[in-house]
Amino acid sequence: MSYSSNFMPKSDLYIGVLSGTSADSIDALLVDFSNSIEVIDRFSKKIPKAVKNKIFELVLNKKITNYAKRQTELDDILGELIGKSVNQLIKRTKIDKQMVKAVGSHGQTIKHSSSRKNPFSLQIGNPELVRKLTGIKVVYGFRQSDIANGGMGAPLTPAFHNEYMSQAKVNRAIVNIGGITNVTLLPAKGKVLGWDIGPGNCLIDQAMKNITNGKKQFDNKGFLAKKGNPHVLKNTIKKFLNESYFKRPIPKSQTVENYDLRKFKFDPLEIKKLKDEDLISGLTEITFQSILRDLKKYCNKKYEIYFCGGGTKNNYLMDRFNKLHIENLQFFKTSDLGIDPLDVEAVTFAWLAKKRLEKQKINLTSVTGSKPCLMGEVIN
Repeated sequence: MSYSSNFMPKSDLYIGVLSGTSADSIDALLVDFSNSIEVIDRFSKKIPKAVKNKIFELVLNKKITNYAKRQTELDDILGELIGKSVNQLIKRTKIDKQMVKAVGSHGQTIKHSSSRKNPFSLQIGNPELVRKLTGIKVVYGFRQSDIANGGMGAPLTPAFHNEYMSQAKVNRAIVNIGGITNVTLLPAKGKVLGWDIGPGNCLIDQAMKNITNGKKQFDNKGFLAKKGNPHVLKNTIKKFLNESYFKRPIPKSQTVENYDLRKFKFDPLEIKKLKDEDLISGLTEITFQSILRDLKKYCNKKYEIYFCGGGTKNNYLMDRFNKLHIENLQFFKTSDLGIDPLDVEAVTFAWLAKKRLEKQKINLTSVTGSKPCLMGEVIN
């Protein structure tokens, strides 16, 4: 695939790049916004296992020797990986990099607190290094802009969902299942709402890693969950879904550090007879039930539900929704709206970079509580 400057005279090209809360890979997308949205190409670089382990050491441990030093080292490692991923993407498309207006780089979240009094969000992936390696303008620090303007810093995707996925006469919800699950409500009438539901893939991924001694990082297509019996963990699941976060009013946001499997409280009677496949099935059930409960609670009119994120590759989880018969809820994937479920987040950060360069404010007041603001910092 080759794109030259005279091939696309009216192109409006941006690159969105991020590594999600699961820290599986760095995903870079080249997007043309000149005529709605066209994903020109994508490049995904697996995060090396050793780097992923270092990320989760910082994510899940607060008391760690040389924390600041390790954070700085990882900041540069991720910055280099992001920069190289962007360059690989450009090399694949054979595009003149001068045609790319900016890279919207989210980075890798290692800390996030949505406390109303002192919200805080920290991403690594040195943006100065990304700029240096790519030679392209970089927009970064999106969550920090939201926090500086009175918000909680998450979720940010509802602004994009509202612009490209809402429908004047149809109620829609966009459910993104990453490490954490977040949802955006796009009612035909009324305010856009968005919040983090709870764990998406993060508990399942941690358990798979433990079971296989690090050989497998996730439950491929939900194969193991399908073999198991979630009811073995019936009391554990019930107790978990009764925790205070799930009762908190929206908007609210979460982070993977809140779901450390080492601190997970299992019912002692249930854990005695627990097989590996029952554990994975039970943790998948937590994701399924937490999503379903919020959809039933907040989508009380007729709603179209669109799934995106890595969780859409879990066939077992998706089948749990598709087999439901709930009169007012219909289930789809964002591919039915023309955007690949795995592209939605990276496209969002390309779009946020575009908005920042065009000095257009992002309105997330009804989602994060921030006042409309220019989102992100620009490195020219």
